[in-house]
Amino acid sequence: MPDNAHDPPAVSLSLDRESRWTLHHVLLDRLEREARADDPTGIDPPPVAVFDAFETLDAGETSVTTTELEAMRSVVAEYHHSTSWWELERSRLEGLLHHLTALLEERGAAEA
Repeated sequence: MPDNAHDPPAVSLSLDRESRWTLHHVLLDRLEREARADDPTGIDPPPVAVFDAFETLDAGETSVTTTELEAMRSVVAEYHHSTSWWELERSRLEGLLHHLTALLEERGAAEA
């Protein structure tokens, strides 16, 4: 039996081009944060799910697992609340955060 036999069905991630680009860029920035830091010892490496989510998005896929969706939401929430240059993208990040949260809530209701 394949390892993913117990994984729930994929979630369809429908985003407009700008939101998809922002999500891709935020995930990439999070993946590269450690490498860019002057002192990487103070930065936790991203969870594997963030790598998986980025690879899925980077491959142009529109179906993601719940775990990837949770990882995306977590990273977007972190960037939405940051005070870095990402403030310029705050409204798009907020829209993404609401969209990803709604998908997770729908997923939770469907699995209950």
